Amino acid sequence: MLRIASRARPGRRPRPRLLPTLALLLLDLAASGSLGLGGGGGGPAHGASPGQEAPVIQTSYGKLRGTRVNLVNEILGPVNQYLGVPYAAAPVGERRFQPPEPPASWQQTRNATRFAPVCPQNVQGVLLEVMLPVWFTSNAEVVASHLLEQSEDCLFLNVYVPTEDVKRISKECARKPGKKVCKKGDIRDEGPRPVMMYIHGGSYMEGTGNLFDGSVLASYGNVIVVTLNYRLGVLGFLSMNDPAAKGNYGLLDQIQALRWISENIIHFGGDPLRVTVFGSGAGASCVNLLTLSHHSEGNRWSNSSKGTKSSPTSCSLTQTKTKTKKKTDGKKLRG
Repeated sequence: MLRIASRARPGRRPRPRLLPTLALLLLDLAASGSLGLGGGGGGPAHGASPGQEAPVIQTSYGKLRGTRVNLVNEILGPVNQYLGVPYAAAPVGERRFQPPEPPASWQQTRNATRFAPVCPQNVQGVLLEVMLPVWFTSNAEVVASHLLEQSEDCLFLNVYVPTEDVKRISKECARKPGKKVCKKGDIRDEGPRPVMMYIHGGSYMEGTGNLFDGSVLASYGNVIVVTLNYRLGVLGFLSMNDPAAKGNYGLLDQIQALRWISENIIHFGGDPLRVTVFGSGAGASCVNLLTLSHHSEGNRWSNSSKGTKSSPTSCSLTQTKTKTKKKTDGKKLRG
């Protein structure tokens, strides 16, 4: 996990962090449906009653309308979900094999109530059987349903915002003052919430942030959770040793998502100075690679960066016919 920014505010006690393993477990449980949150691809994110509208958010690019979801578990508060939010311009045409650019603005209120298409990938490949977690392969039909709608115009993210019921907590604390939630300095303190951005795995070839519902983690930890899509395979990581095609555009997509968070997360009640990036599989390796990029320098979210890897290698295990050397040149981080 990489702590992208951790800057304590003067006069305030630092809030305890969620353990990395707990954060990943909550995401895994939500994605696998173990908490009763399983859902299909393309529709709204997983929840018990996603009918109520969430507050309209004004971002730097336009207004967003999301959905408020009441989670199945009674101890978890509602979560506002903003799905399919563009964080970069469509990487098509002249933008293909180029670094990401900021998205275009929109005039009308944009409905952010459904997942956006995922980046092009092979859903029949061996990676689905070998490289992905057991609960992925044992729920192959559910996973595949999230991967059917594909498009090169896929640079979207999902934002999960908790709506903690302060009155309910106050009553709980009056009845049981010894509970952890009532202790001074708990994560439910007032003020902008910390932000956690999750990078999905898939050996740089497959996957989508849509598979991982951040609602449970957001509600349980009172943090804003962001999941995203980034370019995969040839479109995201091909390198031809040519300055005109440097490669690693998937990593640059992730950096662009962090820029978007830095500029816009405050409108969702998040703290742009407290952003944590974490991931699994190849996503965990991306977290480490982000620390090496010169694009990470001079940004608020790159201060005091540190990380540990939870993936055995940062190189893709997939062989390609165009590879002539043992080392994977496409995984060298280039601007």
